[in-house]
Amino acid sequence: MNHIYSKDYQNLINIYNKLHNEGNSNTPAEQMFDGKSLKMVFVAVKQVIEHTKSKSLIDFGCGKAKYYFNEVFIENNRYKNIYSYWGIDDIFLYDPGFHKFKNYPPNKADGVLCVDVVEHIPEQDVVRFVEEIFSLANKFVFIVIACYKANKYLPDGRNVHLSIKTPLEWKEIISKIRINYPSIRPYIICAEARKKFIQIT
Repeated sequence: MNHIYSKDYQNLINIYNKLHNEGNSNTPAEQMFDGKSLKMVFVAVKQVIEHTKSKSLIDFGCGKAKYYFNEVFIENNRYKNIYSYWGIDDIFLYDPGFHKFKNYPPNKADGVLCVDVVEHIPEQDVVRFVEEIFSLANKFVFIVIACYKANKYLPDGRNVHLSIKTPLEWKEIISKIRINYPSIRPYIICAEARKKFIQIT
């Protein structure tokens, strides 16, 4: 699917691949985009999975996907990994910027999860990117979007959050996209600041 995106998007994939592998002066490679943002939606995602009776999931932009391979502690309980907490085994991990998960999902899934990724997409590509997330879902999409600048920068000096919009602007974008996917339930959460969330759909 990458051929439908801009040259800037293609270049960013190469930049993120290098950051994943080498880290930078502030963050070692193993901690760079390791998937830790998923932690803030553990419980909410489980509720959506149960509500929609979903059996399969794509994590679209999973980073290093740390919680899929390590123990998690949720509500004073210990789980082998996030699979066991969600009660779902059919999960496809995808991130074009990390070699281990660069292979594109071969099939749709009941749900598509995309946490703290959309804001990293270039402005000219972001609507197409969100449409792609919807196109891979059978039942729901669960998207978390940061609406503020990050504390990381690209080698060219740009903030890694390339598409910063207000929750209202995101709501307008999503409302137009969802018209073409009437059977897909959107769960869209905007972070107005760190740990300050608002659900817009």
